[in-house]
Amino acid sequence: MKSSDNPNQWIIDEDAAEVVKKIFHLCLEGYGPAQIAKQLQTDKIIIPFVHWKQSGIINISKDIDNPYKWSADTVSGILEKQEYIGDTVNFKTHKQSYKSKKKINNPKEQHLIFENTHEPIIDVDTWEKVQELRKNRQNKYVLWNSLLC
Repeated sequence: MKSSDNPNQWIIDEDAAEVVKKIFHLCLEGYGPAQIAKQLQTDKIIIPFVHWKQSGIINISKDIDNPYKWSADTVSGILEKQEYIGDTVNFKTHKQSYKSKKKINNPKEQHLIFENTHEPIIDVDTWEKVQELRKNRQNKYVLWNSLLC
């Protein structure tokens, strides 16, 4: 999160960092995103939106029915974030026109990455192992589906 003293400086939100570390640890143990989401829900860990709302990072009056209902997509997004190893990633999205509010994802080749811009939450070795695990798991899923067809 941004520092209250210097908005150009990023600092670690310790509560959120513990959850991120737990997610990466569970992934290294062989859990998939859906299994991790179920475990976080069982452990009564609040979802990021609720955490941001409680921390005052966002100010939205929308209420959440179940503050512990994690989704596999949220977990996957966390596992893919390069920012957790201390890098800043820019130009992930763009807009077709200034008139449009719809964001369009840029391919990874167009992302601009600045390394070691802030304190990491996850070490590079752990992040790379998780990316490799996830890539191999996805390849097995694609292979399995192609064999079924």
